[in-house]
Amino acid sequence: MSNKIKQEMNRIEIPKELSERSKIGIHKAKKEMQNGRKRYSLTSIGIVAGLLLSIGTFALFNNNVFSPNGTTDNQNTPIATNSDAVKIPAIQLPKGNSIADMIGLIVYNGKIYTQTRTELDAENAKVIVGEKLGTTKGTIDEWSKQEAYDEEFASTIGIADVFSVKGYGKDFRIMTYGELDGKPYAEFYENLNGITINSGEDVFGKLKMVGNVSSADYRTFSDWDNSVENYNPIADMKILNDFVEELNKTKPFPRGENSDPISNSRNNEEFRELTIQLNDGTKVKLILLKNGYIYYGYMGAYFKMNDDIFSKIWSQL
Repeated sequence: MSNKIKQEMNRIEIPKELSERSKIGIHKAKKEMQNGRKRYSLTSIGIVAGLLLSIGTFALFNNNVFSPNGTTDNQNTPIATNSDAVKIPAIQLPKGNSIADMIGLIVYNGKIYTQTRTELDAENAKVIVGEKLGTTKGTIDEWSKQEAYDEEFASTIGIADVFSVKGYGKDFRIMTYGELDGKPYAEFYENLNGITINSGEDVFGKLKMVGNVSSADYRTFSDWDNSVENYNPIADMKILNDFVEELNKTKPFPRGENSDPISNSRNNEEFRELTIQLNDGTKVKLILLKNGYIYYGYMGAYFKMNDDIFSKIWSQL
């Protein structure tokens, strides 16, 4: 791995809690694998994949996979088109041993679905779990060859049952669902690569947020970064709903080495995490920056909102 990639990884916006949980999860998952278990703990695998996703997708999606001569690897680079759209190429995972090979992903219907920042609790998962689509194969690791990613239900998460999600298209979102020690466990995976984003509607519209918001809260950068659960509610629902509607009209920009506002906004004055609770129990987590920029998940694009609408939601934060 080049020194340039290592330098960029050091700039990743990862909450400290994720780092600590990941260390525990990696140790637990390795122990289970060494014990020869065929079906790994979903909790352990989820923790491991969470860390690897944060590291791996930063390299894959954010224009920071560098070749030995210092140029970028164009196969995964988001591209701004002449029509002001952003093209997110289909994921082409690197060849050979690489930590980026181990992002949390599932191959389904010829597409790669990765973990997301939309969450749901177990009880709500019972309500929206759809038809069973199949069972993942824990066939992808850092030693896998490129052809391993062409196999249906190949994954980096071990063995888990995969389902559709009621109310959402299978071409966008699927979920793993099962029980661990008698308790339900669920996690979303989304396909946000191999697409062209003309406006926020191509991403936020898929989340089915308009007319579906029940509440929202936020926290500052330091609380988010240190995993302090110091959440503050959004009081004005009209401003919140206006903001959600305006998300569909936002303009996309590709995340690049020299064009990523979040790089200089990791402070309490400019950074907020906004969690929007929907009526179906899903929680959509967005990162908002003071100048009107919005981030969702780990994809290679960010969005800019109309200043008038954004200033109103920012006043609530």
